[in-house]
Amino acid sequence: MFDLGGWAIPVGSGVVSAASVWGLSAVARPDGHTRGHVCFLTYSLASKWIAAALVPLSLLVVYAMAHAPAKHIALAFVVTTVFLALTLFVVYQVFFVRFGYDRNAIYFDSPFMRNKKVSWDDLEHVGHSNAFQVNFLEVSGIGRIWCSSFQNGHKDLGRFLDMKAEMLLVKQN
Repeated sequence: MFDLGGWAIPVGSGVVSAASVWGLSAVARPDGHTRGHVCFLTYSLASKWIAAALVPLSLLVVYAMAHAPAKHIALAFVVTTVFLALTLFVVYQVFFVRFGYDRNAIYFDSPFMRNKKVSWDDLEHVGHSNAFQVNFLEVSGIGRIWCSSFQNGHKDLGRFLDMKAEMLLVKQN
């Protein structure tokens, strides 16, 4: 007898996950939303739908944890806690954080840090998080700004940062 639960479900979920990540990156436009002279990185409608869908899905995960067998409750609690934390992080980033830039400054707005405008001189580090598979900017006065490949304008930001780095290297020589 063919056992679907043995290998097909994990492999299928991995394929669906990989296709979703690829699809979200593919639908992101290379250019961001420009308002005046400021280019803002924004999430696509598909990213917003998925982020919104995580909320009821997280309630389902909590429900499943509540009905886990007693011998698996510790593991269910850990999985649920991690899932809820990631859901909060994604929903916060997608719906409540705004990040933009122009030649002179970085603009950042979030519920915890209202309307910050800092100079590019305050940029401390540009990096990549292997854990989250996302790029980030470390800016003094703001902290870490996450820049996902799911965002419209991600590619333009990369080109802009390359240009900024070249200008800094020329200025130092």
